[in-house]
Amino acid sequence: MTRKRDTGKDEPNFERDLARLEEIVQELEEGDRPLEESLRLFEEGIGLARRLEGRLTEAEQRVEMLVRAADGGDETVPFELPEDGP
Repeated sequence: MTRKRDTGKDEPNFERDLARLEEIVQELEEGDRPLEESLRLFEEGIGLARRLEGRLTEAEQRVEMLVRAADGGDETVPFELPEDGP
């Protein structure tokens, strides 16, 4: 069975979306775009920001620790770094 190579063009990619959002911010900060183009860029940026936020939320929910519950069973709890950081 031959597998088709994934080019990443159709599937959302966090790093690519973040880079595009940064480009949009830079373009809008320059302020030399016509109003309609600025609005289009703004709308694209909002969509990207929402998608990125959703992906981060999903990732946060997936990062959990399995711990031993008081009743001897297993339970999951959110993973949190110590306050003094890594």
